[in-house]
Amino acid sequence: MPSYLIFCHRFFELRYIVVSGILEHLAEQGKVTLMLPADLKDSFRPLMPGSVKLETASYKNKLSPFRNLILNALGDILYLTFPNTHILPNATAAFHREHYTPSSRMKYHLVLALARLASKSRFVLNICTGLYQSLLPKTIHQSLINTIAPNLMIGCSFGLSIEDSAFLAEAKYNKIKSAVIVQSWDRTSNKGYPTIHPDHALVWNEIMKKECLVHLNFQNDQVHVTGSPLWDEHFTKLDKKMDLSWRKNLNIPDEAKVLFFSCGGFGSHPANMRVIPEIFDLAKRQPFRDKIVVVFRMYPQYLSPVTQSGSGKEKKDEIEALLAQYKDEEYIRILYPQVEFDGKNFMPSAGDHAYMTECLRQCDVSISQVSSQMIEACIFDKPAVNMEFGRRVTDKYDLEIADYKTEHLLRLYRTGAIYRVQSPSEIEPIITEALETPDLKRPERIALVDQEAPLNRGTASKATADMLYSIATRKNG
Repeated sequence: MPSYLIFCHRFFELRYIVVSGILEHLAEQGKVTLMLPADLKDSFRPLMPGSVKLETASYKNKLSPFRNLILNALGDILYLTFPNTHILPNATAAFHREHYTPSSRMKYHLVLALARLASKSRFVLNICTGLYQSLLPKTIHQSLINTIAPNLMIGCSFGLSIEDSAFLAEAKYNKIKSAVIVQSWDRTSNKGYPTIHPDHALVWNEIMKKECLVHLNFQNDQVHVTGSPLWDEHFTKLDKKMDLSWRKNLNIPDEAKVLFFSCGGFGSHPANMRVIPEIFDLAKRQPFRDKIVVVFRMYPQYLSPVTQSGSGKEKKDEIEALLAQYKDEEYIRILYPQVEFDGKNFMPSAGDHAYMTECLRQCDVSISQVSSQMIEACIFDKPAVNMEFGRRVTDKYDLEIADYKTEHLLRLYRTGAIYRVQSPSEIEPIITEALETPDLKRPERIALVDQEAPLNRGTASKATADMLYSIATRKNG
């Protein structure tokens, strides 16, 4: 049996491998050790297969401030590096550079100049990646690696952070094969150039593979299309009978149409505060031919540990105060993710992912904000309405959502499958069209799903685990 060492640095990544079933499939065919930050380890233990061994990742505070400073600057350069855009256009390259706002003007000019050079010159690119990798710690978990002797070390990004990079550097230092499971629809198009390449990358579709080959300089035999494990539940449900209790439990009249609306996360908080009243106003006014019920779902980040204090708590309190104004409205249902709080983290319950997919399956129109929910709605052949007004504010951006034009979004828009709302005045006419002619964009929705999830529909988590097993057990490569 092969031995796997997996590192998840972020809550999202850990939730992905647990909810999708990848971890369970790997545990069935090998010995799995999962390395987590200390603040996640204890919380997730109850959700793990019993055979999975948990270890604490110890990357934090192992670097001097000066080394951290240099690594972060080089990381910024590589984040803005996009080779070969003359071969395969990528709108994110110009977008990232236009919105890059470091603390000093000198850093701005230096980073941008080097990123443009690295995008055009393989020599400069190699210098940047070589210097970055030379500064990474490579023996922090040497004792653990010696003990479990992994056949394969599995990460979740191509070095998005120093921690992710150091994990892959440890694999390289120990001459252990490495693989990265790409678990998000934007990782191959939006995150710049890998700070360190794994030996293998597992992606969802051919577009992602092409981006790996052209922009990220992977070789063809290093990139494997295995499908989207997170959407296995969606495809599986397509062949099952509707859960009749869903409408009954939410007290939705049989004749009513359902608008399923998921707000965005913290980055979209200013937009949430604008969009939510507009959508809820539809439920109050009932302007459509059929009666509607708005089923609203809070974004899970509003229940994360960061909402216990500081700016996170301010955002949560603000949106809760807004929702409180509508809690007694007849045609509005306010849902929260099904989570459990263990004192440190809000943990997703076993049924939360399934319930989310049931909401999408039973609704008549899906409403979201620059979210992969657009794709999920298309899987269920439901009109997908994208809200593109209001501000998006993150550590990297402060802009109107209508100006948020990165490659992963544009590839969806190009299919013509998505209804795009760019001002409040467009909401009612667009939703009217979606409700009254639900089949209008069906061919486009089919094309979008074929583009994003072309194979292993319902079995992608097993296919991903099988590919990892194959990589771990093959003699070469």
